[in-house]
Amino acid sequence: MELMQYVYVFLWAALAVMTVIAGRKEGLLAAVMAAFFVFMTVWYGIRAFAGINMFDGALGIVFKCVLGAFAAALAVIWIIKRKSGR
Repeated sequence: MELMQYVYVFLWAALAVMTVIAGRKEGLLAAVMAAFFVFMTVWYGIRAFAGINMFDGALGIVFKCVLGAFAAALAVIWIIKRKSGR
């Protein structure tokens, strides 16, 4: 299972790069999504390369709070974008 940790880091990084490249015309929505993917890359990278358990205890709570903040920000941006398009 050690290999899967490195695969996850690569996948999150690939998603971040693809979002930056493909989302240039989307504006703020793509920027927040790219920031989310960069956050996930760093979080999983610390877990894979430093060996720190990033999903237990206080770090797990921080992780869940950051995910919630990203989800809320994406929802608000998407709703504003959708309403302004009409």
